Amino acid sequence: MKWTFLDPNGTSAREVALKQIITNFERDNPNVKVAVEPQVWDTLGTKFLAANQTGNAPDVIWTSMDDFGTALKQNALVDFESLFLNSWTPEDIKDIDDAYWAFGNKDGKHYQVTLSRNYIGILYREDLLAEKGIKVPFKTWDELIDAAVKLTEKDAATGIQRYGFGQAFSPESPDPQVFPPSLIQSQGDMFTEGGKANWSTDAGVTAMNRQLDMVTKYKVTPDSAISSSVEDVYNEFKAGRYAMMIGAGVRIPTLQKESTFDGSKIQMTYFPSEDGSTFSPSVINGWNVGVWSGSKNKEAAGKFVEHMINAESDEIWMTVGGQVPVRKSTVQKNADFLSKPDKTYLSVMAEGFAKYGYAQPWEFPVSGWRADLNKIAQDILVKGKDVKAALQAAEKEFNERAGS
Repeated sequence: MKWTFLDPNGTSAREVALKQIITNFERDNPNVKVAVEPQVWDTLGTKFLAANQTGNAPDVIWTSMDDFGTALKQNALVDFESLFLNSWTPEDIKDIDDAYWAFGNKDGKHYQVTLSRNYIGILYREDLLAEKGIKVPFKTWDELIDAAVKLTEKDAATGIQRYGFGQAFSPESPDPQVFPPSLIQSQGDMFTEGGKANWSTDAGVTAMNRQLDMVTKYKVTPDSAISSSVEDVYNEFKAGRYAMMIGAGVRIPTLQKESTFDGSKIQMTYFPSEDGSTFSPSVINGWNVGVWSGSKNKEAAGKFVEHMINAESDEIWMTVGGQVPVRKSTVQKNADFLSKPDKTYLSVMAEGFAKYGYAQPWEFPVSGWRADLNKIAQDILVKGKDVKAALQAAEKEFNERAGS
């Protein structure tokens, strides 16, 4: 049995890909049946950690990068060396070796492979930017804001009030907004070496003001962002209410399929920086897939995890699921596929992972920081709290909760 946020009977690109991968595994292993129990994505990690404590967890588990460190500390996962990795060649390892593969290594052993590798960036409608003569990528935050101002208008064809830049400040199921990339680019990290939140610095005040000025000063993000969830903004983006939004690359295939306009025009670009000399780092994410240490089916579970990243499955994740592949060889073999205009975002994500990514620490608990940052935004916009005071209060709450 496995827990994942994907339903193999669903219709999203990733779900269709998972179903095909499971079918192929059962074809090659006729004595093994893969049973999937879909879970709500934002509670999946904490639910697994609780199930591990009670001895009732699934054989294969998907945990968020926020929760993976806690799972390791609880000895909840089996190392892959004892399951299948010791039989791999150096060439096999090299094919998948990257920052994701290094994530969570403990005592020289591997406990996870990262699927649904995610890069948060700026999603935009190529057609609308072309109409205004706007070029991407944006080099500075000022360039981004200027573009968002130009794009905030009533759509001539539909009459819909369109905003230049979509954000979501609800603490429910949040994604990072403007604050994290702006802060990380300025000071290098969101946390101290000891795992404490480090948000109320001068760079943090600047970053939060930049995020909220888009609502209050430039009005390129609507007031509704105060209570909007990420799902609200995705739905409004594909309905034509936003020209740009902060969004996840893994969501692009579904947005392209379900948009009310030409979905092939949805593209992705990086976060700009203060001085335009580079791009701001984005928090990379994904789902850490591993085998539960208490499983009675460790060997079969290990086979399935290995199957999900073999050459055949990796190509399915990319061509059917719209995901950045795990294997370098998959990229090399599918150059024509990746060169298609509606697949350009995959190359943007891959370059983002390599050059402009920020992997949050796993050595100490950091779960909940996204919701904390969104609550700060709400406190400032709704309650009128001072920016620095709100950041300091959130730091204190995070550090007490995390035991830092």
